[in-house]
Amino acid sequence: MQLQTGQRLLTHAPAPEALCGQVLAFVHRDDPLAGEVVRVLPEVRSSIQIMVADPYWLRETGDDAAWSRLPRVALWGPRHAWCYGYARSHIKVYALGLTASGMRLVFGAPAFRLLNKAVPLDMVQPGLARALDPDPGEAFEPWRERASGVLLAFFQSAGAIVDPVAPALDILATADVNAVQHAAAACGISERQFRRTFSAFYGVPPKRYQRTLRVDRMLRHLHEAPWEDDAFGEPVAFADQPHAIREFRALLGITPRAYIRAKRTGDRTLRSVPVIGVTPPEA
Repeated sequence: MQLQTGQRLLTHAPAPEALCGQVLAFVHRDDPLAGEVVRVLPEVRSSIQIMVADPYWLRETGDDAAWSRLPRVALWGPRHAWCYGYARSHIKVYALGLTASGMRLVFGAPAFRLLNKAVPLDMVQPGLARALDPDPGEAFEPWRERASGVLLAFFQSAGAIVDPVAPALDILATADVNAVQHAAAACGISERQFRRTFSAFYGVPPKRYQRTLRVDRMLRHLHEAPWEDDAFGEPVAFADQPHAIREFRALLGITPRAYIRAKRTGDRTLRSVPVIGVTPPEA
């Protein structure tokens, strides 16, 4: 899928079938009209992101938080707290989303250790980092084909990891009552074991994951032209509209109305919203 607005380009391509157990999709964002501080919204999935143009900066929300320049090739852990992001003028990124099993194979440690963080990929997988770094001038499609081969070889050599709580995801995404209890039963384990195992694979307890995922699903239904489909179908159900607004604002720091207003400016990204009044790192 490719969406274009003016000079802004987003490309989203599913992973080859041979990689579907470890890789969710490949994404290319080419936006020469950046240059503003944005609110980076939570994302339950991990990813590998390569900044091909200007470097990217992140800053957490605390008053004493400092901007941190991300490495060119970075492994992003699951993010369950919004933060600030900034690129001086041109965001050009080649990225791939990782399943929980893919993340565990790449990172080699429980996901909670990378919660709300991004680290240099060469710190944990130097060979993979070098192989995935695009050649000068390499276009996205040739890179995606080459990267698929690199990743297939990597995961074959790394061995297989089965996600023991995979059956829980559909339940957490759609169930409204006793979701954790039903999810544990679907996995055939006790609630206590389920909570412990889930936290190791996904970085947060299942209830926190459920809250973030439910609000993340709302984004797809609020966006006029989402470039990611909601795999779970119908809009997520909340007790009532005030409850939905409270959850949205508690996790994202803005209201649904503010999000819709921001998306109507032509920004096609799902998880970033411009912010006024925050000083960028290079100012």
